[in-house]
Amino acid sequence: MSSKIEAEVSKMLIDEVAPNFTVKDVNGKTVSLADFKGKTIVLDFWATWCGPCKKSFPAMQMAVNKYKNDPNVKFLFIHTWEKVDQPLADAQSYLNSNNYKFDLYMDTKDPKTKTNPAVSAFDVKGIPAKFVIDGKGKTRFKITGFAGGDDAAVAELSSMIDLIKKSS
Repeated sequence: MSSKIEAEVSKMLIDEVAPNFTVKDVNGKTVSLADFKGKTIVLDFWATWCGPCKKSFPAMQMAVNKYKNDPNVKFLFIHTWEKVDQPLADAQSYLNSNNYKFDLYMDTKDPKTKTNPAVSAFDVKGIPAKFVIDGKGKTRFKITGFAGGDDAAVAELSSMIDLIKKSS
């Protein structure tokens, strides 16, 4: 990791208590922040209609591949702000047809509040939105949008993950 990237990333470091959130995995099992205690987690809020979300996926697949053998780093790809009747099928179809090997979670609208609870808990204003949370439940990085090349994005995200792991 270049010291230039590390220096830039360290300026972005924050220290906020991550909101407790719940999402469902593809089998309908509910998971929450507490389920990932002790692990560095990367939340990626996205939707199939979001162009920048989909543009970020090659870089995100590279990052997932880089950490696939690290049991202390977990990626949660959280589909949110759905615009179709079958958001799970829509999201799975998109990931499968593009051969992305992501752990898919769903943040579907609460019928009462008409909001998506997880994305609302993080006060997300736009997607893609990524949050890197340390093993103690602190949000350390927030990234909104996607611009630039895949390699640069992977280097930046890797630098964030490695910085958190070093300080844990």
